[in-house]
Amino acid sequence: MSTAQIRFSTGTAVVTGGAAGIGEGFVRHLAELGMTVVVADIDHRRAMDVAADVIGSGGSAYPYRVDVTDPAAVDAMAEEVFARYGSVELLINNAGVENAGLLWEVGLDRWKRVMEINVDGVFHCLRSFVPRMIGVGSPTCIANLSSVGGLNSVAVQAPYIVSKHAVLALTECLHQELSLVEAPIQVSAVLPHSIRSQIFLAAQKDAPCDNATANAVFAAMQRDNVEAGLDPVVAARHMTEAIARGDFWVFSNDEKCVEIATQRARQLLDLAPPPDPRLMLERMGVAVDD
Repeated sequence: MSTAQIRFSTGTAVVTGGAAGIGEGFVRHLAELGMTVVVADIDHRRAMDVAADVIGSGGSAYPYRVDVTDPAAVDAMAEEVFARYGSVELLINNAGVENAGLLWEVGLDRWKRVMEINVDGVFHCLRSFVPRMIGVGSPTCIANLSSVGGLNSVAVQAPYIVSKHAVLALTECLHQELSLVEAPIQVSAVLPHSIRSQIFLAAQKDAPCDNATANAVFAAMQRDNVEAGLDPVVAARHMTEAIARGDFWVFSNDEKCVEIATQRARQLLDLAPPPDPRLMLERMGVAVDD
């Protein structure tokens, strides 16, 4: 029996952005383990469909529509979840969006939207759930979704990269502060690499970009995501096991993510500038006009 099967075979999990992509992978796997999973998502129809499918497969799930950028709505969700279930054993802050384009061409509304969802959304959930988790007093776990993008820098994705660096810093601070108050809450930083989802297509739909290079990069990432990205449930299974072990650093692909972390460490040790983005574009098969 795996560590995850022992630790997460009962109790309640809340997964934001749980109706698609990585979040849906976590929802399905945690339900398979035996947890009751709150599928928290702004797309209520999709959340209901995922929950219904989980229930139809013998699991336990509860769809909940929430906009994580709305602190009052998040607090209402926490209030209802604790009233309904009494405790939350695992909180996964996963809701997030991408963005393509050169930094100075990103619209103000889009910049705000990425930060409100990717960063503020995590903060709102922590602000609402942590006090209640501390109040219950039993061992629990919080896993915040950063990204390998939270370890490095990538051209034409600045808002997303900035947000994921922020989530990683927030998670490290949370880890330290919960230790200060001796709360029995484990904290994990989840840094996925490539997991099949619609995040790149959604970004181009929600915030169309006129920059040819950025669009080519996103097309290449979507292609690679489809061809080589991990299945969300398979990735969730691997990451859940690491969370269950108590790991702070949680990766979807250990070898690749450690390689990226090592590259970042070397850059900082050498005080080197960021790498030439043309090298990345060349690997992706994207041509850049000089």
